[in-house]
Amino acid sequence: MVLGLISDIPIAASYLIWRYVSLSGSDFDRIIKQNIPYDDDNPAALLDLYLPAKKANATSAALHPIIVFIYGGSWSSGSKTMYTTMANTLRELGYAVVVPDYRKYPEVKTAKMYHDVRKTIRWAFTHAHEFNGDTEQIHVMSRTSNVSIPHQGHSAGAHLAAQTVLLDVVHHILQNERHLSVKANGTNGSQQNGSSRTSSQQQSLPRIEGLILLAGVYSIGSHLEHETYRGVEKISAMARAMGNNKESFKKNSPISTIQGNKKVFEQSSALVGHMPRILFIHGEKDTVVPVQQSIDMYNALGEVLPPEKRDDVDVRMRLYKKMGHAECVTALMPNLMGRSRFRKSLAHDIREFIELPPYTEE
Repeated sequence: MVLGLISDIPIAASYLIWRYVSLSGSDFDRIIKQNIPYDDDNPAALLDLYLPAKKANATSAALHPIIVFIYGGSWSSGSKTMYTTMANTLRELGYAVVVPDYRKYPEVKTAKMYHDVRKTIRWAFTHAHEFNGDTEQIHVMSRTSNVSIPHQGHSAGAHLAAQTVLLDVVHHILQNERHLSVKANGTNGSQQNGSSRTSSQQQSLPRIEGLILLAGVYSIGSHLEHETYRGVEKISAMARAMGNNKESFKKNSPISTIQGNKKVFEQSSALVGHMPRILFIHGEKDTVVPVQQSIDMYNALGEVLPPEKRDDVDVRMRLYKKMGHAECVTALMPNLMGRSRFRKSLAHDIREFIELPPYTEE
């Protein structure tokens, strides 16, 4: 922990210089709107909004891709303030960035965390017109753990984002297929079914254009084995936040969500229109969350997607040979010791992924 704190000092110093020397108070308030409520039922549900920098030759009405950034912290810690300079880096690239605080263990377990992620995405979609956000270009980008506390290095943000969005994709497709089946059979309860369908559609998320998953945990059971190997399973909140039994570990694992809904991914004609593109980013020198987590998730998707859909459902992976666990985020933060060697390539991969033309149904 001491070594982690020492390595974070140049990053913290860069933040203080940027916040209190480079920017005036009015400049900061102009580009960052803090503590915006996103859930009327939870007064503590607050987010920060980073207003995008204008691109060259862009009109004042130009729409900007939206990044909803979910940080990590072993499902038990973290704060949106810690990621201010990273979010500002994304803002400077021309994106509108939304960073929420969400409830954590022991206050809640994962079901309420998924709820907060859903509420944040819904807020971004509903309020996009207020900051020239492009509702057809919503990307959920998720982060690993607290960089200053090494033992809490579990990719909670990536897990929460992947599980929330994939569950919504499956739910949305199954609901539509049930509706089509009822309509085709011409059952008499059409009015009641229609009412139920409307309620379901209101609860579904807007279509997510892309998921950018950084050093994620996608199999809770296998990661618990890794925690045990490292001797941190008692310190980590992961098992308790998930429900602390094998069945709940499986229920909360994105890989299991994919494998348990194999027919949806294999057979549904609606999948291509609702499934987000996915970019996995992972460092091969990550000892906190092994790179095998991203490899297994990538392969799980490849196994359920038939060959004719693989070109339409864009799933890609970028592995960095010499990158550790925290660097996929700290590389995008200013540092008094100089720019990270990964900053340019990370920014390039993220930009290339986001700025593809959005999917449109023919």
